[in-house]
Amino acid sequence: MALENNTDNNEDNDNCPNCGSYETESGDTHEHCSNCGVPRDPLEFDPGFAPANPNPGAGDVGRLGSTIGPTNDRDLRRLGRLHRRETHVKPNFVDGVKEQLTNSPIGVALYGATVDIIDTADSEEKLGMMRHSLRGARQMSKGDTKQYRQRLFAAASMEILQDAGYETPVVVVNGQWCLDKYDLKKVKAILKRLVRGKVDCLSDAATPPAIARRIDIMHQLTTYRDHLIDQEGRAVATAVFEQAIEIARSFGEPVLEGDDWVHPNDPGQLTNRPASVVAGRAIMGAMDSLDMSESSISDLHSRYPVYNLDTFMGKRASRARDDDVEEEA
Repeated sequence: MALENNTDNNEDNDNCPNCGSYETESGDTHEHCSNCGVPRDPLEFDPGFAPANPNPGAGDVGRLGSTIGPTNDRDLRRLGRLHRRETHVKPNFVDGVKEQLTNSPIGVALYGATVDIIDTADSEEKLGMMRHSLRGARQMSKGDTKQYRQRLFAAASMEILQDAGYETPVVVVNGQWCLDKYDLKKVKAILKRLVRGKVDCLSDAATPPAIARRIDIMHQLTTYRDHLIDQEGRAVATAVFEQAIEIARSFGEPVLEGDDWVHPNDPGQLTNRPASVVAGRAIMGAMDSLDMSESSISDLHSRYPVYNLDTFMGKRASRARDDDVEEEA
């Protein structure tokens, strides 16, 4: 009876055509009558779970519909070409500098600091517009010259961080990229001028100068000690480290808690040099005082090469050769 009555209903009737019930429940593919189980309306297609790519590559599109895929339709192909032409973004000079930093052995935290330096400098003066004569790019093609300039800015940002007390792979990078030291010096001076007082990681405004200097020197001495532990063992490294602290203090530098510059109004020869130079000379002096071999000193410099110490190490090697000649004579 219910079936007969239901068949007389119009198209808008939502009752079950089998039993007349209006209650339904969802199944796997259809809505079913709750009373008799007859399939009613099919469910909408479930596309399933489609997670976003957690590691998008460079240049990946950011939303659906931003590209037009391959098609046989001539009008769509024309629109696709037009779309690619209008949305294409050509990497600029600073993007190339960041790419060089990405391909270098610098860590994630230091990468962020170097990018901050580059972006700040570029906001002050467009780095890509600087056309200085470069010794290392005289025989290069236009493309190679551009890459050389980008590498100079990347290495210069690392050097600025190195001078601020951070441990960067700048010496390794300089060797890999074959950068002329005078070109690097010029670009570094430009970056320092543009970012002075504008980058947080380089500002010690809240720290008294003597304390900031002490922290930087101790950081460098500790780094040398850690390399020496691998090279000579903990006992020798500790002895060199303790002796180096006293040598650095004899330079008039603050090294230990409570230290201040010995003659703040009469700076010594190393006062205006980077903390890495002070620590390097102190470590080399300590190794000399402990009668360690010249090869051990050279090995340490190879393990932790400080760019500013190259001339100093060259003079040491020259003196060592002269002493060998005098002994043979």
